Amino acid sequence: MGTSYHEELDSKVAELMRVRRAILLLIVVLLVLPGCDDRTDLEDISLLLMLGIDLDKDNNLVFYSSSPVFNKEAKEKNEQTKVYSPTVRGARNELDARVSALISSGKVQSILVGSRVLEHEGWFKLLDLCFRDSKSNILAKVIAVEGSVEDIMFFKPLNKRRLPLHVATLIDTAKERNLIAATTLHNLHSQEYEKGITPYLPQLRKDGEIVATGTALLNKKGKYVAKLNARENQLLLLLQGGIKGSLTYSLQLPEESSDDLFSEGTVTFYIMHFTRKVKVTYSQDQFHFDVVLNLPIFITEKLFALDVDKEGKKLEKMIKTQLDTQMKELIDKFQKYQIDPIGLGLFARAHEYEAWKKVDDHWGEVLAKSEVNVHVNAVVKDVGEVK
Repeated sequence: MGTSYHEELDSKVAELMRVRRAILLLIVVLLVLPGCDDRTDLEDISLLLMLGIDLDKDNNLVFYSSSPVFNKEAKEKNEQTKVYSPTVRGARNELDARVSALISSGKVQSILVGSRVLEHEGWFKLLDLCFRDSKSNILAKVIAVEGSVEDIMFFKPLNKRRLPLHVATLIDTAKERNLIAATTLHNLHSQEYEKGITPYLPQLRKDGEIVATGTALLNKKGKYVAKLNARENQLLLLLQGGIKGSLTYSLQLPEESSDDLFSEGTVTFYIMHFTRKVKVTYSQDQFHFDVVLNLPIFITEKLFALDVDKEGKKLEKMIKTQLDTQMKELIDKFQKYQIDPIGLGLFARAHEYEAWKKVDDHWGEVLAKSEVNVHVNAVVKDVGEVK
């Protein structure tokens, strides 16, 4: 009886092993066969890495594409295409008719928008396909171009990586240095529909080579109204509380200027781990904003004779005075063009909701009449190794 039991058990184990091997074999077949059937060689794919949108002199929409070429027989390693179409979807069809490979748009790194387009309101709708297509890269950078998009799309820089990668890396580097305020498709969509902030885009120009020139400021309908240079952009990032790492800044202090050709009262420092506080009140039919920036100052360069150990408070006061003045000039610029790239409207909604709801549809006009004060507290934390 014992022997019969063991034989029956061995038989069941053997049967289970045969079933297991059959299932494993079936899984391998199911995994391998579809992969082989759907195989597409890299040489047969056109990876759309950069898209350009512009208007010609007759206000006809022009679309550009830039894709790397992987074919070993090709002399050019990058392929640029130009088509005319009233929509992005139509442009895709036109590109399909001209490119000798299967176009894949899910890897787009950058979308360049020309200055002619930015002169008109409502151009946001051109990006509708990018938001509706689930394959779109929602983190693609949206970039404003000074001048013609074509100048950049057909540019062939020497000793640089492929153009689409070069442009994307250039934007990333400028952002890391806090020289521009970068915007992705996702960010732009939020800025467009969020009533408490107005859109902004990093800006490029071809000037012998491609240069990141600052930040383009748009009104709520997408029209270009003003530009921030690198210095103004750094101030904007401080007001937004959004610097990455450390921010290096230079000031000319009139109190320390002299006839010395190499001085001019210049001091350079970096700021990191600062704090920002925003207080909002509403009285007499007007919003009042008090923005306090507590800035730790780490001096890296001082081209004038001043003993910081003995006159540190004097230096802090001079830095504070200059920064207060520059901040006021920047706020005046925002109010002049009725824009809010800082996002002060978000604070108004959070702290004075009832008053905000009455004016949220024309926030730019309201902000232009609001009282906005920026208070800078500068504290020198370090002066370097040399006294």
